[in-house]
Amino acid sequence: MKKLKLPIIKGEPAAKKILTMDEYLTFVEFNLKHNFNKKAYLEWKKMSIVDVPFVIK
Repeated sequence: MKKLKLPIIKGEPAAKKILTMDEYLTFVEFNLKHNFNKKAYLEWKKMSIVDVPFVIK
């Protein structure tokens, strides 16, 4: 197995921010508006439809 040379992070980690529900909702709406590709999602959804019945014998 090849040994990885990962960077060593020095210093204190960034403080975790606890979001309120309003802040979280704003974050989710922003991501859906700017990162969600509806056309690609609908094409993927159309391709993933199963048209063969499932039977357990």
